[in-house]
Amino acid sequence: GPAEPARRAELWRWREAHTEAVNALGPPVKLDVTVPGGAIAAFCTEVRARLAAAVPAGRCWLFGHVADGNVHVNVTGVGGDDEAAVEDVVLGLAAALGGSISAEHGIGTAKRVHLHLSRSPAEIAAMRAVKAALDPAGILNPGALLPPP
Repeated sequence: GPAEPARRAELWRWREAHTEAVNALGPPVKLDVTVPGGAIAAFCTEVRARLAAAVPAGRCWLFGHVADGNVHVNVTGVGGDDEAAVEDVVLGLAAALGGSISAEHGIGTAKRVHLHLSRSPAEIAAMRAVKAALDPAGILNPGALLPPP
């Protein structure tokens, strides 16, 4: 079984080969989201359909960590304005299914404009208050996480 060291090593080789294969197709748009366990299949089916409609030249590659609902979405064959469309489709669907717009890699500056999809105005206001209390000069990671007021 997978508990055997040789089998574990083989699984890791396949996992790394997947990433290398996707990257060989050109620079992908990479997003990580979380969806509730019961919604993973629906997310995978629906995100493929929505991406095909929004960015017909793109190819969608999905993998992740089923146990915690983390889905990595890689889309190849897109660039420029298509990247924003990919973000809108993927992040919007994850939020609509009760998930989070970020899993392993945080919100940062890239996803901050989409924070409202996962957090209510009251939650964002509370986050701003905590940030202001702990960092009144705004010197700690400026511009990350919170969208401009």
